[in-house]
Amino acid sequence: MGYRSEVVLVVGKEVMPQFMVTMAKSPDARALCFGEAERREDYGEDGNMLFAWSGIKWYDSYEGVRAIGDFLDWCDAEQVPVSDEQKAQDKSPTPVTHVDGDECYKFVRVGEELEDNEERGSGFWDVYVTRSIEF
Repeated sequence: MGYRSEVVLVVGKEVMPQFMVTMAKSPDARALCFGEAERREDYGEDGNMLFAWSGIKWYDSYEGVRAIGDFLDWCDAEQVPVSDEQKAQDKSPTPVTHVDGDECYKFVRVGEELEDNEERGSGFWDVYVTRSIEF
């Protein structure tokens, strides 16, 4: 049987190169995202990707889950360069050249118990927990 969760991961275009490195290095993570995700779709019009699973055993002891967690840890620790398009749109006197990596993803997990909710990343404000994940 096992404990099951509902999970949504949105990966922003800014960190997509590192996400693809993670997918290349971890066959289990690649299978999890590109084979087992119930939904996999472009999110917005900018090259962001959304992955969604329901009824999944999301344990750090699983290699694919651990690899995704390592990717999220990388995002949390990195300053990510902004694209030339973003630089061109920035009209401030001192243009932004980097953003915090945690602004480039959103991870939400709803467990079976009410207190078993987990949120990581500060990007994608429209993905959040209610009694289900809204996206």
